[in-house]
Amino acid sequence: MAENTNKSSALAVTLVLAVFMQVVFAFADAKDTPQKAAVEFSKAYFMVDPAMSRRVCDRLLNSDGVNLVSRIIEQKAREAHEMGYSPDFMKCALFNIETEILNRDENSATVRLTAVRKRNLNPVFTFIGRLFNLGTTYPVDQVLELVKERGRWKVCGLESAGSMG
Repeated sequence: MAENTNKSSALAVTLVLAVFMQVVFAFADAKDTPQKAAVEFSKAYFMVDPAMSRRVCDRLLNSDGVNLVSRIIEQKAREAHEMGYSPDFMKCALFNIETEILNRDENSATVRLTAVRKRNLNPVFTFIGRLFNLGTTYPVDQVLELVKERGRWKVCGLESAGSMG
């Protein structure tokens, strides 16, 4: 009987500790950082996702009266059409993402992001390709300039040291 009580106590302590750790990790993940903004922007950029606009600074978002995100999406669609593909052909997933802060102060940061990109024609094909190391991968090496606007980090400049296309 005492053995069952010890097992129950150990199980209860383990469950409480697991719930506590989940709460701690949730709060840690919710904190906005330059690296998080750089990764979110880059993932959306390579997936040709309009959600990238959430991580673009106001100055770039509507420069010269043209929406930058719309211009990027239209450019990618045009490139796909010229190659004889649908716009979805331009979508790429990023893997092995690494970030490094090159410079940072209270309201600006420079982040270097390196990754590998692979065409994301179909999520199942991408998963299988990653699992069995199939398909062509392309290196990504970019330096992003970020600024803090209204409490959120946003990309306000981009230099490509490698393949961005």
